[in-house]
Amino acid sequence: MSEGLIALFEGSQFWRLPRDVRIEVGPTISIPLPKRYLADTAEYSNRVKLVRTSAGGYVPIDYVAGLPFPRPLEGAPELKGQRIFWDAYYRYQPRVQSAPGFSYTLDRFGNMTQTSEVRAVDSQLAYLSDIDYPHTIVDGVPYYFARFEEQLEPEQGKYSAILDLIPSDPTQLDDLYEYVPTLRRSLRLSQAARCAPVFGSDYLIDDESGGPPGLPQLFQINYLGEKKILALEHAVPESFDSPATPTQLDGRYYYSSDVGITPFPKPAMGKWEVRDTYVLSLKRLPQFAKDYCYSERIMYVDKENYFGEGELDLYDAPGKLSKTQLVFLYPAPIPASGGDVAELLAGPYIGLLVNFRNKHVTVLPYLRPCLDSECTAAGYLDISRYASPEGLMKIIQ
Repeated sequence: MSEGLIALFEGSQFWRLPRDVRIEVGPTISIPLPKRYLADTAEYSNRVKLVRTSAGGYVPIDYVAGLPFPRPLEGAPELKGQRIFWDAYYRYQPRVQSAPGFSYTLDRFGNMTQTSEVRAVDSQLAYLSDIDYPHTIVDGVPYYFARFEEQLEPEQGKYSAILDLIPSDPTQLDDLYEYVPTLRRSLRLSQAARCAPVFGSDYLIDDESGGPPGLPQLFQINYLGEKKILALEHAVPESFDSPATPTQLDGRYYYSSDVGITPFPKPAMGKWEVRDTYVLSLKRLPQFAKDYCYSERIMYVDKENYFGEGELDLYDAPGKLSKTQLVFLYPAPIPASGGDVAELLAGPYIGLLVNFRNKHVTVLPYLRPCLDSECTAAGYLDISRYASPEGLMKIIQ
């Protein structure tokens, strides 16, 4: 288990698991990388190299698609962590994915409330390994990835939106925007906004990518070894049909929350499995560490598909465990791929972020998604609407 999950089982902090909690562990089910992604790995990975930046971090050069480092433990020992990290950073994601999402907040008094409904649209614009799409979407240049999230409910927050545009060149700063409906315009945010909460939740903007933070060239990344991690990665699809009630998650699949008790999946949600993982430590380089959100980020990276294992430990400035993230999901089928599946950032995905320091818990259920061609009718492939600053001005039209 991760340190955060151990703390929840031990009950050593304010938040703990229900006393009658029970999990069932089944066989480990393979989640291989998609065939085209593996083909691109074989064709292009031999040209990729890590180079040191003037700031002291590392970035890959000559990357095209697929895994940049398919054998990350081979090579300079001091760069093992960097190679694994960049494999996770460029892990497979489809051209577009979108899902309805909800935010629940649990306070220290045991009150759980559905605080928002959102629409998430994630667009990959470069380094693609997806059927029917080129490696680079010309209209999306110069960006690698775009994360768009618009609040639909409650009414007082309706139309608020966040857009994070990640450049194809990893040495360049992200373009961060927020649309403020009361002003009827968008604001470009400073890089300090990475530590700002998303729609009032315990998630920060730099927590949104499921493991890798933004501006990775500003981090010292160390390989801590390998570990077998319990993960719920084949949840039953029916558990992603509905967010349940305004004050609790679906009682068929979750233990109820209470004072000091976090919600947690019941055995009915699916069997857990033991996954082989790489464990990484990420710390901001000393000259960039001041005022950053966390002193250390511990990532658990799946050895088979390089997706985060659903567990992430976040430490505050004194080095104490501040937050832990757990993720429960199932691999979604990729259209036109001949049976390939993938773990996604935008549903089917339940993010549980336990904030030990502030005694809050945020639960983010993202329901069944659309991928690629499935998103055509809804217009989510439109870059000018969902992957560019001009699209923010089209929200209230």
